[in-house]
Amino acid sequence: MSDLLSIPALDETELETLGQYLEDQLDHQESFDFFETHGFLTALKVGPVKVEWEEVYHSIFPEYPNMNQAELEDIKRLIRKLSYEIQAWLDSGQDFPVPCDLTLQIDDNEEESAMEAWAAGFMAAVLHNEDAWYARNEDQVAEYLFPIMYASGLFAEEPDMAEIDEDDQLSDQMCSNIPPAIIELFLHYHAAKG
Repeated sequence: MSDLLSIPALDETELETLGQYLEDQLDHQESFDFFETHGFLTALKVGPVKVEWEEVYHSIFPEYPNMNQAELEDIKRLIRKLSYEIQAWLDSGQDFPVPCDLTLQIDDNEEESAMEAWAAGFMAAVLHNEDAWYARNEDQVAEYLFPIMYASGLFAEEPDMAEIDEDDQLSDQMCSNIPPAIIELFLHYHAAKG
């Protein structure tokens, strides 16, 4: 168990800087926003496959980022720090703090919910190494992933998902299952065997 005070959290300025960098890239390419990035990094820390940093950056920015070298180094540093923060939370034994409201309901001025973006980022990492994720206890893993799959909107055409979408209360309940599901997945892949 980690001491929560020792978690290497991004401060407000760093969060703002990272969010702005990522937002700026969205104007130039199909890259991840902050919530997708957080979800993607969470899945990498939770899941069974270790991914090299260059591959992580390429997933977040499929094209070369439109920024100078100093900005690029800064964004890479902030992404690594966010990743370490996520790892520390997972190691802490505490509830996992998804960085947005656990709902798909959106205000009039929003195009998509932050929850949907976060879950889509998480699922991008799962789908990238799907065989490894489902290699052991496939049914159990599918059960843990179900609320994240639902929230991602990537499987909205499936009857099970469409049914949940029709009931706001059930939808919110499904999203509220995500933090404990993350811990279960983390333990599934990383708890000491024996």
